[in-house]
Amino acid sequence: MLRRLLHNESGVAMVEFAIVLPVLITLFVSSYVLSDMISCHRKVTATTRALTDLASRSISPTSTPDTSTVTTYMSSAQLVMTPFDTTKATVQIAQLRICDTSHAYVVWSQAQTGSSAVTPSLKAGAVVDVPSGVISSFMVPTTSNACATGVAGTSGAYLFYGQVSYVYTPVITYMRSLGTTMADQIYMSPRLN
Repeated sequence: MLRRLLHNESGVAMVEFAIVLPVLITLFVSSYVLSDMISCHRKVTATTRALTDLASRSISPTSTPDTSTVTTYMSSAQLVMTPFDTTKATVQIAQLRICDTSHAYVVWSQAQTGSSAVTPSLKAGAVVDVPSGVISSFMVPTTSNACATGVAGTSGAYLFYGQVSYVYTPVITYMRSLGTTMADQIYMSPRLN
């Protein structure tokens, strides 16, 4: 009887499948979550570009835009995030005026999460750092010490700054509190005078 059991191979495939199945399920779920995460990151990048592109094409750099107009642009740009939950996306647009080769003055700024206005991270009147390579020499004002208080924002070229951040939570996860913040930012020159 023992010899017959040793040579019986009728359940081997079922045992092998039972051992490999958890690995296959883990690979399938992981690949789905990874592709969904990559798709979400691409949506964040596209939303950032769409928001800043809308502003740079239609807002005059020499006048302060109406708050409702900017809110409409931010809400429109958030539609790019669909099918992801747009209430988890924080969008911000700001107009900057360059004051030297690596700094700009914040002329105005507006942000929202979902459809609710939030405090923007860039405050109007502040002088902020701009990454190297964004500001060309012809954009820098000829006024000396243009970043000084009281002088900032009176000369130099303009830039629009767009930023989007999104808290991504995988659809399939063991811990619901697990979330990854994806963010992107872009600088664009105005295209409307």
